[in-house]
Amino acid sequence: MQKDDVLDLLEAADWKDIIFRLTYYAVWRARRFRWRSGTPEILPGGKTPEDLALAAIGKVWSGTRDWDPQRYPVLLKHLMWIVDSDIEHLHSSAEHNETERMPEVEDKASVEIPTSQAYEAAKILTPEEELVALEQRDLEERMKCELYAAVKGNDDLEFLLMWIEEGIDKPEEIAARTGWDVSKVYNLKRMLLRKATKVGKALKKQEEEAR
Repeated sequence: MQKDDVLDLLEAADWKDIIFRLTYYAVWRARRFRWRSGTPEILPGGKTPEDLALAAIGKVWSGTRDWDPQRYPVLLKHLMWIVDSDIEHLHSSAEHNETERMPEVEDKASVEIPTSQAYEAAKILTPEEELVALEQRDLEERMKCELYAAVKGNDDLEFLLMWIEEGIDKPEEIAARTGWDVSKVYNLKRMLLRKATKVGKALKKQEEEAR
């Protein structure tokens, strides 16, 4: 496809929708990493997820990251890949990986081992409870990863899953944020539920076979 044809497609794109969805995607992706700043809102170099979204768009317009509509027909998907690449690059950057050494305990004998009463008073988990919690979190993370794999390639389901992961699950609220019809949201949620049920059964079977 000729460069002028690509520019025509870029000019005809719904940039209001693309910027909204890409910015949200950048924020969501940044939250899936641990950053030295302690928050996904402040990335190495003082950048924000919003900066990465706009930078990705700029790269496509400038030709730094060419978009081939014949190979990648969905422009938003191409931009998401650029954001993914930039976030992973920042996460592996020297600035992010600089760490401070944790102070050593001078007198190890003076370190007290908390009693069960101390755990309860402080409202923290005992080692046994922490182990159970870790196993549960591991299962939830596996479930989430498998579910994202199951909806991969379906932009609407991927986007719906992002909203739900952020705690926004009411169809009316999702419709207001995405511009979708409420009926579409209900249909997508039913599709997602069927996939989640299938993934859950597969994981349960794997757990039983591993015992």
